[in-house]
Amino acid sequence: MSVLLLIPGFISLFLVLRGRVETAFLWVYLPSLILVPETYYLRIPHTPPTSVAEYALIPIGIAAVGRFLRSASFALMDLLVVAYAASVALSEILHSPVLNAGIFAAFDAFVSVVLSYMVGRMLIEPDLRFVTIRRFVVLILCLGPAGLFEWKMGQNLYGILGDRILGLGTVSETVQMRGGHGRMAAAFSDAELAGIAFAITACLNAWLAYLRKIKANVDLGKTLTALEKYQVPGIMLLIFLWLNQSRGPQIALVAGFLILQVKRFKNTRLMTVVVGLVLLAGYFAASAYFSAYTNVSRYTAVSEQQGSALYRRMMNEVYAPIAEEGGWTGYGLLEIPHVNGQNSIDNNFLLVHLAWGRLAYILFVLIAWENIRVLVMRSWRFKTLPDKAFAISMMAAMAVLWLSLLTVYLGEQLPQVAFLLIGWTQAMVPGRALDSSRSEIGENRNRKFAFQRVFG
Repeated sequence: MSVLLLIPGFISLFLVLRGRVETAFLWVYLPSLILVPETYYLRIPHTPPTSVAEYALIPIGIAAVGRFLRSASFALMDLLVVAYAASVALSEILHSPVLNAGIFAAFDAFVSVVLSYMVGRMLIEPDLRFVTIRRFVVLILCLGPAGLFEWKMGQNLYGILGDRILGLGTVSETVQMRGGHGRMAAAFSDAELAGIAFAITACLNAWLAYLRKIKANVDLGKTLTALEKYQVPGIMLLIFLWLNQSRGPQIALVAGFLILQVKRFKNTRLMTVVVGLVLLAGYFAASAYFSAYTNVSRYTAVSEQQGSALYRRMMNEVYAPIAEEGGWTGYGLLEIPHVNGQNSIDNNFLLVHLAWGRLAYILFVLIAWENIRVLVMRSWRFKTLPDKAFAISMMAAMAVLWLSLLTVYLGEQLPQVAFLLIGWTQAMVPGRALDSSRSEIGENRNRKFAFQRVFG
């Protein structure tokens, strides 16, 4: 039954060969990315274990790389992303105890980082902007029934399906528990990672709500239009985040909410600076609170939440010097030295430094910085209100990502989501007249030479 996991990849390849790359992206890749766990993977003999989303991504990503090379349009972020993936690959090949494991890790970095980035960079702007946001929001909302099942029953519905029906054996039926309920994670397996996805989607949905508010010429669809009228998608996403019970994404969404307020003011530059100063002050206040909150021993922590916060403080203190000792290429992900029983590195910046060394860490920080810088510049330069609102919503979404990664690793589907968005923000241009009927997938293109367009 596990061979069924190849079907999205074959459909994606077929559509790409027919020149319908955008169709493959919207109808195959995005549903595979959001609705199917990364742990639903298949390993063909002599190849790396590859997930459903990755099988769907590979042909689309290769087509996007072809478009990128033909465009001859290069930016600093392109170099940073490729260099980061190369540094990860180099570290894994150098340090993995088995060479094949290092090669497989390098392949995964290329697919999840470079190909995801190139798809966001080359496929979406400007024609697919609206339909991609709409599709993303709808797909995340579709995770609701599986998440409610987890919260109520304390079991992973995807684990039950994967183990008992598909016979995968790679998905656990158990879920993370907190307060007597399962933490809603659905297709993202890890609750913290799902929380990031929910918070990011809440920021993106704010743009759809804004378009409805200003009566933009877009078609949300009959159902979504009715739901947006009463703010139902936004409320549902907040409920998802509450059921998810992840404090990191919840706190990050507060920062995202403040950023979203920038579009309410005429002077975008001034309000960006004001919000930036408020967030900086909030960061220092939160750091002071965190220090006082964790000023206890692990034996006197009064709650699971306080114990978790204390674990993170001790982790950062213990592993910082170890990361420096790893030098420029680190230890490799599987060879990180673990001490004091702290096997979970719940800070992706620290994890990158440990696993792949100083070079990857510097590149990762530069990617985060350049990503936010580009979004700030776009929000200042765009002239129309929908464009400005979109840049600000995307800025809020990316702020949620980078802040949340201070509390969790970048795993499961999140690397693909993150670098898809990073590539997308790099490609942002002033939008054309908003009309979703023409932006669905560019079906009006001449397909006579479709094969040559993709691979020529």
